[in-house]
Amino acid sequence: MAWDTGLNVSRWAKQLAYEVGKEIYFSKFMGDTFGSMICSKTMPEGKGKDMTFGMVGLSGTAVTGDSTLESNEDNLTSNEVTVTTAQRRFGVINAGKFDDSKVLYNFRQEALAQLKRVFAEDHDAQIFSAITKTSGAGAYLRADNSASVYAATDPKANLAAADLAVPGDISKLKKMAMLGTTKSYKMKPIRVNGKDYFILLLHPEAAYDLAQDSTWRNAQQYANIRGEDNPIFSGALGVYDGVVVHEHEGITVAADGGGASVAYARNLFLGAGAACYAKTDNMSWVEKTFDYGNKLGVAAGQIYGSALSTFDSKDYAVIQYISARTDL
Repeated sequence: MAWDTGLNVSRWAKQLAYEVGKEIYFSKFMGDTFGSMICSKTMPEGKGKDMTFGMVGLSGTAVTGDSTLESNEDNLTSNEVTVTTAQRRFGVINAGKFDDSKVLYNFRQEALAQLKRVFAEDHDAQIFSAITKTSGAGAYLRADNSASVYAATDPKANLAAADLAVPGDISKLKKMAMLGTTKSYKMKPIRVNGKDYFILLLHPEAAYDLAQDSTWRNAQQYANIRGEDNPIFSGALGVYDGVVVHEHEGITVAADGGGASVAYARNLFLGAGAACYAKTDNMSWVEKTFDYGNKLGVAAGQIYGSALSTFDSKDYAVIQYISARTDL
């Protein structure tokens, strides 16, 4: 048996790029403007190391009546978010022609399926890493058994095992988003059919704790989102106080809270423009034979990257919600 060297490799590369795009979890939150949770851009012609996203704002006081506006205009404020990209590659190799002869499967098809999965997971991991601070200044809300607490630096050391995710914290996160904090701006919501929503991403174990809360369960009896066809509702656990709640295992977890051994999750409360994401549309698919043509390997690569949106050294649309979690 000889490997088909005349195979159209570019077709497999295009198919992989298409399949990966569908599998990325964050794709449901992406758009080409800062009105989406993640502002996504494609690098022109697949070239360049970095991509710069421009953010422009305006603040000021209106003149009233016949007061003179001339010479009292406000300047537009601008800021840049630079996404540093890198080529990221994965490879797969078969065991050999004899091993292939034992089973009925197509190696290239299986390689496509597995590469699609690992690339999509890596895209998501890069985004999670970009928007999750593990130290330093930022906007944090620490869950508390009695009263949740805002903090401007990582508050994990003060966390108790009983400080689990609860609905009241969701409402407080929303108010923090609407008003702004010392380390974050007033967050813009995501507009869907004339209504405003924020997104809360919980670790599955934090989501489990929330699901045990009777207030949450009762609220979901009336929060009917089944008729909503916007992607931000796809797979949602529910809606509470205008916040769409999702769960994902990509949320960062650790077990060194409370200054010792409290298991916790760095859940993420997000608004429009929380992150920037850049990629190339094209993807490489390179095939190579080994061991005198007995084995076939496939290497695939793509250039992409992500960055947290900041404006004048303040977070633009992310509040980290640190809660204890039931270690399942």
